[in-house]
Amino acid sequence: MNLSFNYFLESQSSMKSTALVKRSSSQVTDQAVEIIHERIQNGIYPVGSALPSQRELSSELGISRASLREALTRLAALGLLNIMAGKGAYVTALESQPVEQWNIQFKISLKDFYQLRYILEGFSALLACEYISDHDIETLNQHFQQLKAAIEAHHWTEAAEHDFLFHQLIIGLSNNQSIIQSLKNQTDWMKQSQILPFVQPNLAYKTVQEHEQILQALSQRNAAAAEKAMRLHIVGAAQRAGVYFSSHSI
Repeated sequence: MNLSFNYFLESQSSMKSTALVKRSSSQVTDQAVEIIHERIQNGIYPVGSALPSQRELSSELGISRASLREALTRLAALGLLNIMAGKGAYVTALESQPVEQWNIQFKISLKDFYQLRYILEGFSALLACEYISDHDIETLNQHFQQLKAAIEAHHWTEAAEHDFLFHQLIIGLSNNQSIIQSLKNQTDWMKQSQILPFVQPNLAYKTVQEHEQILQALSQRNAAAAEKAMRLHIVGAAQRAGVYFSSHSI
């Protein structure tokens, strides 16, 4: 993974378009959202600039105008685009409005919270290897299987709940009361941060792969691998929610 956590897919985004034609309409829309979002992040479509016309963009991506309009509408709902009737779509931000407006009351950004999770949950996974039992591993696997099934069924709220339970068990297994109480006091924020990554459904299955790596490391009682897997997951989840931060720890 790139340590700067910047998108490096500029050269790949044009290649993805040929694969869109063979997917279902929902998958096509999801991938169109992903490609356009990547291009915004890469500066291909800078803030303040207009996107290509719908005819040009739908032709380039190999998708219908209807699928493209749905993708643009979703990006507009996230605050990334402003669609002006008769004038086109304009890029308004690099980050989604949910990210920018998250917990304004407490002056805590979503980036702040993901960075907190990166530190505390990574260390929790490391500590958990000292205390985890076979029964705990079985329970974690149950949460993992339920998370996987919910994602495959596109039941995002249910997926977020099993994601939350998976993480809570690992935090509890750290046996570090300072960490446990710190994150317990932020349960609502934790749940919010765990449903936001599903705003890009096409990328949701990466959550399954990341949780599988965490579970495998914990099952092997490999503390270093568990910490690394958890931190990679937190970074991946943050990116899927539109949050990017640097680290030199991975």
